[in-house]
Amino acid sequence: MLRVFAWMSLLVVALLVAGCGSVAPNTPSALSAPPQAAATRSSGDVESHLAAGQTALDKRDMTTAEREYRDALALDASSAKAQFGLGNVYVRSSRLTEAETAYKAALALDPNLASAHANLGVAYYEMGQLGQAATAFEAALKLEPDDPQTLYLMAVVRLQEENLPAAETLLTKVRSLKPDLPEVYYGLGVLYKLKGQKTEAIAAFEKFLAIGPGQDSSAMEYAKKELNALRGQ
Repeated sequence: MLRVFAWMSLLVVALLVAGCGSVAPNTPSALSAPPQAAATRSSGDVESHLAAGQTALDKRDMTTAEREYRDALALDASSAKAQFGLGNVYVRSSRLTEAETAYKAALALDPNLASAHANLGVAYYEMGQLGQAATAFEAALKLEPDDPQTLYLMAVVRLQEENLPAAETLLTKVRSLKPDLPEVYYGLGVLYKLKGQKTEAIAAFEKFLAIGPGQDSSAMEYAKKELNALRGQ
């Protein structure tokens, strides 16, 4: 199997979809806290916990984020958003089995939650289960066929599978939909290098370095290494 560099796992996690769709009411959940408190609290309380959980997640404060999402579930056991948030906490903390359970719980509550399908795919990808990751991404794309992040994630799977034509089709589409997404240019760089298209690979890696995620030093170092190797050929 093709090894598409360790940095790609980091960037896959960084691309976790943050959105959340509608919530189906009154459906039991595998990770739910007891629902007794729900009757005595307002929906605003639930939303405040969800917002606090997202803020903590953005700050990489996983302990606080998990607590806030669990508090939301204590108030409303049918909250797909809270289950989705827990999944994001767990996948970012490499608690992948728990992430899988949380995303599945969110989807039991709301099967049309495209972001939960996509992030379930991320969890499977991180576990090395490429077939299940592809199935989850396909489910997300049925709901949101032009979502650039999910299309990119599917392209990563196709690269790992050495299905270069499919990967190229997906990456080209992502670039047309979201030309400012840095990761797509590293994906294209990897693709072109594998195809022996040196000039195109160099251009793609240079573009990535020009607009890439500066907060991820590992990704930038990998890009520089690959670019230097191509220039030295």
